[in-house]
Amino acid sequence: MNALMPKILDADVLVFASPVYMYSISAQLKAVFDRMVAKYEVIRNKELYYIMTAAENEVHTMDTALACMRGMADCISGSKELGVIYGRGVYEKGEILDSPYMQEAYEMGKNV
Repeated sequence: MNALMPKILDADVLVFASPVYMYSISAQLKAVFDRMVAKYEVIRNKELYYIMTAAENEVHTMDTALACMRGMADCISGSKELGVIYGRGVYEKGEILDSPYMQEAYEMGKNV
């Protein structure tokens, strides 16, 4: 986290991505959010994008994961959510490559 925090502080845009496990974000991303607590008072004015993938196709599958990401954003003064990608129905390695989500991510990235 010592190497990551200066990059978070310097960035104008943050993209958080996670596979959805048990309807929530990965433990690794949760650890990053938890470690950001020490700097919440100085992390400011970030444009935020979220990318999630899940094996299930149901819309509600990602509700809790998105709520976790939005909860982190609520702690960043002046943050703005500018995009969310819901990569549903992808489970096997490489399966995402043949999905429309790759193009969606590309298009979202062009707007950054």
